[in-house]
Amino acid sequence: MGDRPEEPRALAKEPRESESRPDIGDKVNAIIAAAEVAADEIRQNARREASEVIHKAEQKAAERIETLTREAAEGRAEADQYARDMREAADSYGTQHRRSAEEEARRVLSDAEETARERRETAERKAEQIERDIGERHATLKREARMLEERRQRVLDSLRDLAAQLQDALVEPGESAAQDQPLVDALDVQRRR
Repeated sequence: MGDRPEEPRALAKEPRESESRPDIGDKVNAIIAAAEVAADEIRQNARREASEVIHKAEQKAAERIETLTREAAEGRAEADQYARDMREAADSYGTQHRRSAEEEARRVLSDAEETARERRETAERKAEQIERDIGERHATLKREARMLEERRQRVLDSLRDLAAQLQDALVEPGESAAQDQPLVDALDVQRRR
């Protein structure tokens, strides 16, 4: 039993000694590449979501405008039909009732036009609100994308710091700075772009 604790220590030392510096650089490069891929995926997802939100909002706005416009046109058509009916009825009543019937028709027509105008204005206000909402959502998504880009940059900076720390930890006494340069070059993500 006294020999067993020493055996794992000896085995544990072997893999560390057998690992080479390029293997560590490859691992760091793989981590950096994975971080870049993740950042790109996050950015693409944010853009896709922003596009979908804008597209849906535009569709809803167009449908709502079309519905409100159709309702306003139907209201106007109904008012016009009602006004025509009232004029015909006034003519049939004769001269004595003509004036009162025409006044009633004008009032109804005026009310219908006012109603149609109010509906059109309401539809326009709603459309403007939807456009503002789309703009705000777009701005929010741009801010989120910018934050993700900043986060990606911070991760890259942290990885560079880690690479520098690894380089410093791997430098053995007596080695020249020129021998360290290939590892620094391999870990320099900005230079590879």
